[in-house]
Amino acid sequence: MEVATKTDNKLIYKLNEPGYTIYHRAALGGLASTILAWDQPPEGMHFSVDEETIEITWASSLSEKEAIERLLAASFKLTDDKIIDLPGQGIDNDRADLRVAVHNLLTQTFLQHPKMRPGEKSPRQFSLASVDDEEAYIVSYKPIDRYAHQTAQGTGLFDGKKNGALPSICTIPQSIIPGAFTGAQALNASKEEVILLLYLIVSCPIFQLRPKSQETKAQSCVVVPNVISLKRFARALHRLAVSDVQSPFKSNSMHGRVVGGAEEGALRFLLDLRLAEALHEEGVSGCQAIVMGKVAWDSNQINRSMSIKIGLDYPEIDVFRAANEKRDSTRLLRTKKKEGFIVPTNHIPELVATNLAHGRHWCTNFISLMKEQEDFSKMLFAREELIRMKTAIKDEVDIAIINAFHDAWNHTMWQLYERAKHEHLGSGGADRLIEKEREKSRNAILRTKTSDTLAAWFLRFCANSTSGGSLSSIKKESEIIRQFIFEPRNFERFQNLCLFAMVSYESKSKKTTTNQE
Repeated sequence: MEVATKTDNKLIYKLNEPGYTIYHRAALGGLASTILAWDQPPEGMHFSVDEETIEITWASSLSEKEAIERLLAASFKLTDDKIIDLPGQGIDNDRADLRVAVHNLLTQTFLQHPKMRPGEKSPRQFSLASVDDEEAYIVSYKPIDRYAHQTAQGTGLFDGKKNGALPSICTIPQSIIPGAFTGAQALNASKEEVILLLYLIVSCPIFQLRPKSQETKAQSCVVVPNVISLKRFARALHRLAVSDVQSPFKSNSMHGRVVGGAEEGALRFLLDLRLAEALHEEGVSGCQAIVMGKVAWDSNQINRSMSIKIGLDYPEIDVFRAANEKRDSTRLLRTKKKEGFIVPTNHIPELVATNLAHGRHWCTNFISLMKEQEDFSKMLFAREELIRMKTAIKDEVDIAIINAFHDAWNHTMWQLYERAKHEHLGSGGADRLIEKEREKSRNAILRTKTSDTLAAWFLRFCANSTSGGSLSSIKKESEIIRQFIFEPRNFERFQNLCLFAMVSYESKSKKTTTNQE
């Protein structure tokens, strides 16, 4: 497969080459990002980048080997602290948190084998200030002396040839494409293809996975963007690395690289690119999320355990955007040695992203976040995100069910406040009654097993809230609600929506008008 045009002293890569896969297009985005990040190109070389083509030429005084060596030396660097430095990612020098996060994640995936990044055996440590308090925490990383991409290690690119020419066929090791299986024979490709694929490491953000389910063996996720416009993608990638703490981007910090699931990480990155204008009309059309984790047949290395195609054409993508909006969506834990350990504060974005990516209703399995009393209590601290999610919903059935529940709950709270007043229960009396009623309702919803029993509870709950009267929200959408709640196939969705409505309620300043029958 020919993936580039090669003439004397020239390489031409075209984004629309018929033989390209998503890996080639992502690597082209990484190459474009690298070239456009240079203040000064390597001596004796010239580069041209437009939306679809990259052209690399070099002086006739340079051999092919010398030219590619200069190209790699300018593309793959190390900091003075022996941390991986990829100029194409545009990370500022003052972004120690992001730079170390990227370094650690790269050594878990692309460069997981020690031979591909030899260095000091003992980790180095330094202090980072926490956003939430003044006490610093310790971050560790293993310093490296060099890494595979600097010399195309494992590819055979610079083997043999005394006249400075490169071999026509080279090897694609796992350091170039994480999880690539070699089998009985190595994966071979043209030298032009191997040179290009070295830049996959630049364009692919990596996320640390810390999912709600502790049984999972997944550890990290490599997001491979489907690049369809080189300059747009390169500009967006550089914008994501801005050092401003007020930046709206979620994937550009140490905390932002920790997510519950692969789908969450991929959608977070894609939304950031959209915000950075890479997805306006063209730039990136989606991505492939490659989950890396321990597998039964290999206890030593992290291998590819799952591959998921992620897009942005989801009807309820705004629900995920709302769930993902909060900047402090993780919390920092400290070990006894004050080493930092970042975990998600809640797993709502993980749940919604997983549902969207797999074609399920956005609220599917919301019950898993509500079953245990401890989990339910934590959900109440995510009220801001939940309210934003409710506002973002577009489906008219979902809106009707949630509005009816909120209407009934608003009347129920009013009744409890009145009861607390009449019974002289004191300032906290109403709150205790509301807490008790909330727990009672949660348990009632969780215990239902069929659509009929849930529909009966729901209608009774609404009727009791108005002492037998009808709620305006139910009266307004009576046909939609009736058809939905009595349909057996809607049971799980109905149950999840009721639980979501319970925790997404926004207190009203006064009681709404009740339409008495």
